[in-house]
Amino acid sequence: MDVKNFQDSRNTQLEAFKKQYDFLKTHYSSALSSAINEPDPAKQQTLISQIQQINSQLTNEVHGILNILNKGDTKFDPKQLDDLTNDLIQYQKDYDELEKSKDKVSTLKIIANTNATTLRNATLMYYVYIAVLSILSLYLGYLVVTTSWKQSIKQIMSTIQTAQG
Repeated sequence: MDVKNFQDSRNTQLEAFKKQYDFLKTHYSSALSSAINEPDPAKQQTLISQIQQINSQLTNEVHGILNILNKGDTKFDPKQLDDLTNDLIQYQKDYDELEKSKDKVSTLKIIANTNATTLRNATLMYYVYIAVLSILSLYLGYLVVTTSWKQSIKQIMSTIQTAQG
């Protein structure tokens, strides 16, 4: 029973993390866009500080959930762990680049373009998968129809031969 309670507790923590993580990612993206488009340098610096704070929060959230997920004897989805680890590494790189950069706006643009490129690649892969599935579905339909027609033609021919014979 303790294992079940442990798994339930961990799944509850994971769900809470996902909600917070999605909220922070959305807030991070909008702050990034706002900072890039902000014409006032003072407001832009405030937004950059906010981006760095959100980045730190994201890093802390991912680091915390990774520690929780790696505890215990039960296994967790390795792909999700890898994705979270990659996210953690990316956020840390983004933070370091922003911290070391002299031209923070161009660094923000690079970070935003990296995110946009990743999103475009994911969207492209989605459309490729949908196209492949559609083509395979059409091909399967073609095979079903042609097989059905061949069977119908064989039955008709057999009936004609029987009637003639």
